[in-house]
Amino acid sequence: MAASSDSQTIRAEVDKILASGVLGRSRFYAALLEYLVACGERNHTPKEIEIAADVFNRGNDFDPSQDSMVRVYAHNLRQKLQQYYSEHGEPEQDQITIPKGEYRIGLVRQGKVETPQAPEPSLGSSWGSRMRLSLLVAVSMLAGAVINQLLQPAPNETVLAYSEVAESPLWSAVADDDLPVVLVVGDYYMFGELDQVGNVRRLVREFDIDSSRDLDELFMLQPELASRYLDLQLTYVPSGLPAAQHDLEQVLIAADKNYRVVKMSDFDTNDMRDSHIIYVGYLSRLNRLSDFVFAGSQLAVGETYDELVDLETGAMYISEAGLASGQQTYRDYGLFSTLPGPGGNQLVFVTGTRDEGLMQTAQAVSNPALIGSSVSAVADEEGAVPNAFEVLYEVAGLDRTNLDARIVHAAPLDISRVTVGNLIPGN
Repeated sequence: MAASSDSQTIRAEVDKILASGVLGRSRFYAALLEYLVACGERNHTPKEIEIAADVFNRGNDFDPSQDSMVRVYAHNLRQKLQQYYSEHGEPEQDQITIPKGEYRIGLVRQGKVETPQAPEPSLGSSWGSRMRLSLLVAVSMLAGAVINQLLQPAPNETVLAYSEVAESPLWSAVADDDLPVVLVVGDYYMFGELDQVGNVRRLVREFDIDSSRDLDELFMLQPELASRYLDLQLTYVPSGLPAAQHDLEQVLIAADKNYRVVKMSDFDTNDMRDSHIIYVGYLSRLNRLSDFVFAGSQLAVGETYDELVDLETGAMYISEAGLASGQQTYRDYGLFSTLPGPGGNQLVFVTGTRDEGLMQTAQAVSNPALIGSSVSAVADEEGAVPNAFEVLYEVAGLDRTNLDARIVHAAPLDISRVTVGNLIPGN
């Protein structure tokens, strides 16, 4: 942005864009736009990790390969600029843009386009010449209209639909503020067992060893095991989790939320003080978050994590997904739960006993065509929805695929029974 006139033009355009309201509720789009302008004035093109630190207050642990936050916000900001010029722009107006694949502000000078005028036909022109000229003008006008239509950015109907989901009672407590979101994915930690010569003989999954920290603590208590087991920094996730995570991320993106993805094996409960928490994964991987889900619930985990029990009615909800074979349908279960957190934040849990229940639950609370059923299930006679509730879905599965679901339980949570003192450090 070397030329002073360019800088003045960009500054004027930014001021108009900020005043238009097209950037929405989130302060991060304005901050990102201003930051890129400031970098351009210094002829500096920032790296993704710089933007994460300077705009989104991310620390040195930010990993662009694992966290797409900067790319998502830059993509959305680029679309918002296009939206602004499609709604408020003039044909000869200079426009600012963010070139694809780059983190900088560009200036597109439109200039005036001189339209050549066709010579007026003389009085002696033949009728055929006048007709040809009329057809030429008509075709030119039609072509211009078609090109103009093609150049206009089409409204992103998907984003608009997910925006409506974000404004629903299921998500409004998360979407309506500037608190960041920590999206916790329920991974499972594995470590290696060594043979006598120090080679990894097999991978081990122990339910009471959920992270590298747990393995280190085991070595402290039993030092002789340090020569038997090896931390491979290895985790795995259920096959249905990426699809469920994708569904939830669409809601967060549409809501302009600043979010980052954290594995459960790396989750720090200190994040629960100043961030919304969304967990997505199996019930069996809730770990320290399990008490938040079930302390005020009418449900409880049965003898296994494939089983839920209604404490008031005695009804048993047992997943058949682990026993499924052939072409027969079977039942699985998914649970959506949400309640206020310890710091004015919101805790949201999208869980399932197996893949089918997990994926269907994520769809039920994120799909614009499905979410209405969940809202209706927990709303009172006047349509009000409590700030803490749970919904249990019974899912029909076939060949490891979720087919359909019905709500078998919906109830408010008794948050007076939820305690955080033993879960949040410092309480």
